[in-house]
Amino acid sequence: MNSKLWAGARAMTDAEIDHFDVLIIGAGVNGAGVFRDLCAQGVKCLIVDKGDFGSGTSAAPSRLIHGGLKYLETGELRLVAESTYERNLLLKNAAHLVRPLPTAIPILSWGKGVTAALRTLLGSTTAPRSRGALLVKAGLAMYDFYGARARQMPKHRMVGARRARAEIPALTPRIKALGTYYDATVTAPERLVLELIQDGLKASPGSEAMNWCTVMGQSQGVVSVGPEGGENRRIKPRIVINAAGPWIDRVNAVLGLDSRYIGGTKGSHVLLDHPELLRQLNGRMLYFEADDGRILLVLPFQGKALVGSTDIPSDEPDRVACTDDETTYFLQSLRDLLPGLAFSRDQIVYAYAGIRPLPNSDGVAPGLISRDHSAPTDPATGGRPFPVTSLIGGKWTTFRAFSAQVTDAVLDDLGVPRLRQTDDMPIGGGRDMPRSEEARTAWIDAAVRTTGARSERLAILLDRYGTTAHDIARHEGVDPVELVDAPDFTESELDWILRNERVVHLSDILLRRTPLGISGQLTPRLCRRVASISAEVLNWTSARELSELADLSTLLAERHGLHLDFG
Repeated sequence: MNSKLWAGARAMTDAEIDHFDVLIIGAGVNGAGVFRDLCAQGVKCLIVDKGDFGSGTSAAPSRLIHGGLKYLETGELRLVAESTYERNLLLKNAAHLVRPLPTAIPILSWGKGVTAALRTLLGSTTAPRSRGALLVKAGLAMYDFYGARARQMPKHRMVGARRARAEIPALTPRIKALGTYYDATVTAPERLVLELIQDGLKASPGSEAMNWCTVMGQSQGVVSVGPEGGENRRIKPRIVINAAGPWIDRVNAVLGLDSRYIGGTKGSHVLLDHPELLRQLNGRMLYFEADDGRILLVLPFQGKALVGSTDIPSDEPDRVACTDDETTYFLQSLRDLLPGLAFSRDQIVYAYAGIRPLPNSDGVAPGLISRDHSAPTDPATGGRPFPVTSLIGGKWTTFRAFSAQVTDAVLDDLGVPRLRQTDDMPIGGGRDMPRSEEARTAWIDAAVRTTGARSERLAILLDRYGTTAHDIARHEGVDPVELVDAPDFTESELDWILRNERVVHLSDILLRRTPLGISGQLTPRLCRRVASISAEVLNWTSARELSELADLSTLLAERHGLHLDFG
């Protein structure tokens, strides 16, 4: 470790060092999941992230909670079984944010792909170029079988070309059949990460969570962390969990380890303002093959059409963005599948990209690198008297199972018993979430009486925040002021978020605490108003307010393809 990091530091006494059982570095979904699970067992934890909670890879998924249909062809049956079970649990435990998603697979042949699929099962490192109706039918039947545990949704069905064109008129005339099954979508992944952390803090009052906090280094078991705008803190953990995703090897280097765990791939997405496409999707996702055999998808999301995803080797998580070539690829793939519709760059309202923290897998095609998870541990040494466990791989859907696996290992090392399982543990606003129309109506009626809010407003808030909607509606009052250029949101709603959800920067509230960014609603006027509200609540100076707007403008242009002039 660089001794300059410690130059001028005061002599440390035990009173100046904060002791934690576990330090978790990285507050994406895996880190947040481990944090909540450990806190639920009474373990004192600190979770830190160099950015905002859920602002890295966890903010850049395809917004799917899925069982991994494509993992069947690589023979990862255990992962499919785990994923379908975890999907079903999330539909129960986070019903406010995870919802069923009917999915249609356009099929362009009857028998293609069977031989290639068998080669892949036997270890071939190239993916099938085409998947015909026989192969898809077999895959969907297996998917139904693995999804039976804690089943939440219907089984698959297949229809012929005539029915497929009737349901989706813009489909290519080459269509032979359409397979339909159910997976799920997460409406606000960044919020789910935040709620996992909030649940952990409630379960373990001695635990802490810090966003915008950098790990500076470690010396003799004491880790220095630098919170933004505050003095460095000195942390002495018994165990360190490295959940930094694509930054894992870099964080390990800061801790004095030389690791080569990560071989990440970039996944990019764009959002289209395309009403006719949304009409033909009719609430469904299309899960389809591009001409090069890659699997792509397009689904309704926040009133737009979300298109993704690429799978390109990359090790630059701090500068990742959707490129012109990727955008061209998406649009041409849509034209090939849906020649009855027009697609152009002018329809793109937002773009994003992230690096999947996949295991280092030289020589394997990106699409065939396992999405399974592992947690190798580097044991303690004389100069680093705590072990470091690195969380490799995984996928959004399976974070709870991965967290439970890691938590069990940590509890064993600490000699602490598990107090409760997390299989049936609700997340945040999913607690007491009404699941039927009758229960929903009863909940809204009761909330009208206790908050004074209108039932229409409570319905919007319930869909957005789950049962946390009650507290927000009470904070809003009877007649809240609508947010300029975003009438479904209110100024007092944002005020509540700013006071309760650990917002540090303007981008936190516009890109993660709310869907205002990804839904294509950002305008200069809206951003300036939200900056003004934030300044008032968070006591920003005028200079800080202007700086936040400038930083947001740069971030939107460089990472999301959105150019706003704040004048």
